Formats: sequence, C-alpha cells, structure tokens
Amino acid sequence: MQQQALRIGIPAGFAALALLLGACGGSNSDGGDATKAPSEALSTAATAAPDDGELFDGKTPAEFFVSNCSACHGTDRQGISGLGLPLVPDALVEDDSFYIGTILNGRAGTVMPTWGQQGVSEAEATALVAFFRTAP
Repeated sequence: MQQQALRIGIPAGFAALALLLGACGGSNSDGGDATKAPSEALSTAATAAPDDGELFDGKTPAEFFVSNCSACHGTDRQGISGLGLPLVPDALVEDDSFYIGTILNGRAGTVMPTWGQQGVSEAEATALVAFFRTAP
C-alpha cells in the first residue's frame, strides 16, 4: 500500500515545492544529461507495452498524468510557464527515448522528479510518451 502511494501520488509538500522552486522544463545550465535512454529498444513509443490496465496500478496514462504531472505541465498538457514544458505532439521535438529517459531519470537542474526511483517502469514511461504524442 505504501509503495502504491509513492507510485501514484505526489505528497502535497512536494507539489508546493515544485510550484515554488522552478521549472521542470527550464534550461539545464549545469550541463546535466537527462537524455539517458533506458534502453535502445525503447526508441519509439510504438514499442509494445502492456495494456493500460496493467500499468500504473490499473490507471490509464491520462489518469496518471492528471494525478502526478498536471501541476507543472497543466491539465491540458500545454505547459505552465516557469514550471513545465508542454507535452503535446507539436511541442515534442525530441526522440521518444529522450522523454522516456526524462520521466525515469528526471532533469538535472529542475524539479522534474525521477519517476523511475518512485516505481514507474520503462513500460509505463513508454505509455506516457505515447499518450503525449496524442492530441489532448
């Protein structure tokens, strides 16, 4: 149960800290590398992934996004200035592996969490990127 809470919810304090501290999509001035690809096999979101019911403890990628990402990226995925970049098809200019790596490993110099350390799997990150590639 505690692991599920870590995987699905952002504690209120973290959400407040995220709003105060900065930019998930801000520039990375320290040169940190957020492009670590989890594996070469995940170069596109078209990679076979389990059904949504097997991901995020039964939640869809859209439900996970609303619960965990919309505070910085907006409920409409259009981004929030100073917090998070837009996550809509026209704004995604990098290869899918960049976004998968960012979800799993965070982004140095920003408040983007390392969801991989919080239990998000490569398959779940891949499903999120596929969701981002669809129109809101």
